[in-house]
Amino acid sequence: MRRAVGYTLHKRHRINVPLHLGSAVQWLVAKVQDDPAAVGYLEWQALVEMLYGDVWQQEKVQQRCTQYSHKLGCPTTPHILLFALHTIYGLLARAVFVHRWSEPQRQSGTDIVSSLTDAAFFEQRWGVRNLLPELWDEGLRAFCGEDSFKAAFRAVLALAQDIAARTRTRPWQNVFTDLYEAILSRSIRHDLGEYFTPDWLAEATIEMSGYRGEADSVLFDPGCGSGAFLLAAAEMKRQATGRVTSALLDDVLHNVIGCDINPLSVLTARLNLLWWLAEYFEMPLSAFDLPVLQYDTVFATPLGSTLPDALRKVLPDGCDYLVGNPPWINWNALPPAYRQKLERELLPRYILFDFQGQEAQLGHSNDDYLVTFSFVTIDRYLRPGGLCSFIVKQPLLTNVSGKTFRHFAIRRLQREIPLRVCKVADLRQVNPFGIANETAIVVLQKGERTVYPVPYEIWRHPEPVEGSKNLHQIEVETGQARPASESDVTSPWVVLTPALEETRFMEGRCPYEIRHGLKHDVADVLMVQIVAQSDGTLVVAPAGRSLERYEIEPDVLFPFLQPRHLAAWTVKGYAYAIIPQRKAGENNEREVRQTLPLTYSYLKRFEAAYAARRSRVFSGTPFYGLFGLGDYTWAPYKVCWCGLGFRPEFAVAEPVADGFVGTKPLVPDGTVYFIPTSDRTEAHFLCAILNAEIVRTFLSARSSKSKRGLAKKLMQQLRLPVFRREDERHLRLAKASIGLHQEANRHLSPSLPAGLNKVVVELFQAEPLGQLTLF
Repeated sequence: MRRAVGYTLHKRHRINVPLHLGSAVQWLVAKVQDDPAAVGYLEWQALVEMLYGDVWQQEKVQQRCTQYSHKLGCPTTPHILLFALHTIYGLLARAVFVHRWSEPQRQSGTDIVSSLTDAAFFEQRWGVRNLLPELWDEGLRAFCGEDSFKAAFRAVLALAQDIAARTRTRPWQNVFTDLYEAILSRSIRHDLGEYFTPDWLAEATIEMSGYRGEADSVLFDPGCGSGAFLLAAAEMKRQATGRVTSALLDDVLHNVIGCDINPLSVLTARLNLLWWLAEYFEMPLSAFDLPVLQYDTVFATPLGSTLPDALRKVLPDGCDYLVGNPPWINWNALPPAYRQKLERELLPRYILFDFQGQEAQLGHSNDDYLVTFSFVTIDRYLRPGGLCSFIVKQPLLTNVSGKTFRHFAIRRLQREIPLRVCKVADLRQVNPFGIANETAIVVLQKGERTVYPVPYEIWRHPEPVEGSKNLHQIEVETGQARPASESDVTSPWVVLTPALEETRFMEGRCPYEIRHGLKHDVADVLMVQIVAQSDGTLVVAPAGRSLERYEIEPDVLFPFLQPRHLAAWTVKGYAYAIIPQRKAGENNEREVRQTLPLTYSYLKRFEAAYAARRSRVFSGTPFYGLFGLGDYTWAPYKVCWCGLGFRPEFAVAEPVADGFVGTKPLVPDGTVYFIPTSDRTEAHFLCAILNAEIVRTFLSARSSKSKRGLAKKLMQQLRLPVFRREDERHLRLAKASIGLHQEANRHLSPSLPAGLNKVVVELFQAEPLGQLTLF
């Protein structure tokens, strides 16, 4: 069944940042260097340490901020640059609102800055008592009379007047997000983890919950950002009422509620909601508070000066609808102090993690904070029977790492509250955020258990509506989904399709060992280019430092296989990597130092890079320790495939005779999966099986098609036939694979003959179910 969803694109409010904001940025940077407390820098710094943690230490963030500060004419640190941009955005957003909703010339010049930082000004003019959250810019009032301040901010305030004038003749709903996105470059915003939810997506997410703006129905966004969901809900209430009345005003102010931890987000959401009120109601209103609080909703007590019972007052009995776009961040990427506070408050109450030991070290869990945020806010704020509609990572449904989410239960230590999955919309093909994020909308009902299969929609690529430049339409295909394993409801989901049913006879337990390659997290050091050969040693250049030269012994240099080297039936070249261990955990530092002094000197030269690795699998000794190494690494033959994305193309990696390092087995990178074997014929037999059409169909029907679309857990569900040398069909398949590899190496595009594809089907049908593993 198919239907359509419509949405409208908007024209952005474009800004020449260096022209309009450069002088103000330069003034603020100079003031921070002179007297940081006077302009609020110290207050701001304490806030961002909690919001962004150590993201500033990332080299890419420092480089981008340095480039941007040079562009603005004031080289400075990332911290100070972001302070200046945040401060200017906060003033500019308020100035745009004031110029749009004030009488012409009533506020002019830089004198307006004094009013923009005064809560009483907004209460007198519009009736709103709480427009200003806990900001840091109140100290700017002291500088308003200075000539340098006036000169620096003249262009900023002129820009505010211009933008305000534009909103009189075109839609205004995105004016503040456009401002922020123009002031902070896309790359810096994404480094900080900041993404804005498009208006149409906020509306679609709310609509999926069943919310239609009914009078007195309570909707709450626990991480409201710029307020897109609040605006959509307010507009739905207006349309449901059909007229603008005092009852509508009361309904919106008491039943459309949002919270956010970031004061700039709170300011933006309040400005958006106030603008919406100004569009429909005569101003000033009687004194009122906007229902947007600065509050971290996963904690029992709020931040800053927000009163402990402030949220309880505006949300005394919980909400009927919980909506929003929870933060997409891994637990380990949270600021350390914030993460520790979460652990202290939440771990005594909830079961938050399912992976322990090696599975956690391998990254199966990713301990996604999105899951914690979602379940804790559902528990705290959603009424029994209420509906939650959240934008989430689609791989939480289809990848191994989503196991905790797929419990669909709030697991308190004392008792469990079930959640029923009402509906899912898979938005991966729509790509609403314009990046690699894989998105879905999930609707959950509190207090009911999930019954499978569940309704599962796939939203297809949007197409422009004929005759309109901005209106687009998304085709929606409706279907169903269920856990891949009938015995484990937390197993990754599969979408029910004819192909899934047709290949069910191939399901079972894979009898072969499946491994991932070498995990290292130091590609710039571990991978090298060979520059020269000299008296039994090699001169190499690190991959990240092509102009540097180092001498090493060839003993620990190996041909290194990456996804780019793999295609169906062929291995196309290789790189070189320094691998000083034979197995993970081997403490051979003394041996390396004594027998390979050149290599040891090289490793010590980059010890800091090894020490900077964040994964727990590298803890301990030696400092250059690697993971994903064992006897399987050194198997001469490996059936390999790319572990990134969904590329069901398999090839046999055989030992290579290399002029620099001798004859050695190919060592796969951590993004390559493989089946190791000591038997060349067996390897080619397996490769022929895996490249068969029926196997491609099997994998396609079960894969999430996401970042790890052919992961180990998926491949373990394929009941591969066990190689038997006495079976003539097995030998025919192996011989065919050898020939197809030779064709592929001649740049042809070979495929398994139709007759052998039929043989593969016969082998799966003949293989006994539930076979034991070989390892």
